[in-house]
Amino acid sequence: MLSTSFSVPGPSGHRALSATSGHMDTRTAALEIAHAIHDAGGAGCDLMLFFCSYHHTAAVAEAVETLHGVLAPRHALGCTAESILGDDQELDGTAGMTVLCLFLPGTRLTPFTGTPDAPVPLSRSEDIPEHMGLEEDTRAILMFADPFTTPMTRLLPALNALPRFDGPIPLLGGMASGASQPGHNRLILGEHVTDVGLVGLSLSGDIDLEFVVSQGCRPIGEPLVVTGVEGNLITGLGGRPAKMLLEEAAVSIADEDQSLLEGGILIGSVLDEHKHRFGRGDFIVRSILGIPRDRPGFIVGEFPKLGQTIQFHVRDAKTAHEDLHLLLDAQQLQGHPFAALLVTCNGRGRRLFGHEGHDLSIVRQRLNAPPVTGLFAAGELGPIGGRNLLHGHTVALTLFRARTPQVM
Repeated sequence: MLSTSFSVPGPSGHRALSATSGHMDTRTAALEIAHAIHDAGGAGCDLMLFFCSYHHTAAVAEAVETLHGVLAPRHALGCTAESILGDDQELDGTAGMTVLCLFLPGTRLTPFTGTPDAPVPLSRSEDIPEHMGLEEDTRAILMFADPFTTPMTRLLPALNALPRFDGPIPLLGGMASGASQPGHNRLILGEHVTDVGLVGLSLSGDIDLEFVVSQGCRPIGEPLVVTGVEGNLITGLGGRPAKMLLEEAAVSIADEDQSLLEGGILIGSVLDEHKHRFGRGDFIVRSILGIPRDRPGFIVGEFPKLGQTIQFHVRDAKTAHEDLHLLLDAQQLQGHPFAALLVTCNGRGRRLFGHEGHDLSIVRQRLNAPPVTGLFAAGELGPIGGRNLLHGHTVALTLFRARTPQVM
């Protein structure tokens, strides 16, 4: 099934066209999409965002060649994923391919890569801006990365601490998914396809990129201070064995909420330790990766510090639904975006809500049905509290708007 969307160009000329195919054959899906966008006037775009499910991995290079041959984009960026979404289709667990073509007059796009052989110069922070094409008027960085070969624990702090800029430049995108071992993901930059590292583009000049990061988790119990830690193993909370506190949190959940434990208990790390009370949006949520039998603690997907405040969380469809609507309330006070990039967690979709299309349908309904493309990722990139972070269990939504002239 093929679906398409397009935005009407405004006075600035910014516009977008998208198409999504559920065809199993890679070449057929690419041709369907390419000709649909071409016939709607989408050839020669400034940026083509491309995502496909792992079903198409073996022939991704052929699909990229086909799309470039028909659409001739100036730049292209994308990756493979467990599942994709676009237009009005959320193809969760089935073959899918989606393309968004963006016309961005007055915007400068600078591509960059980072591989094990030619990495981003993290040990020389003064060289990062040139490597990534960062300028004084850079609005955001779009980036997709292979989780097996990208040092995110070093990359994010380096970008957040760049000395030449007034605060971190928003980093948007996510981690390729659908592969359980190195070498099986695919990343696309221009006409080049690789299976390692990261690919990205900096966007500078005449463009506004707004971002929404919505976490589908609810805190349970009370905040706790980390009092024992070994690497990424939390051994003590509030002076007690961490494993004991985890077991007590599971037992304390109300009977009507016991089904939430099927998704496991998560851990939320407080973003701002100076707050006296913590609620929704005050945490960065991570999975509990393991519980060693012979140790008093549990392993988490970060490196916690002594004195850090954490709180246990559970996945909650009702909270996820309310949180996304609440964040989109603020976006409706602005002009309609002409396009959107939706990166959502593998744990959302049908797994969380029981049906397909939850996040996608809300975004389309609330924001005047812009062309949308996106993927289910192995980690979502987006800023919270003035810091770029790698999230789990979230929606990371990027909205493209024409830049509003500043009144002097």
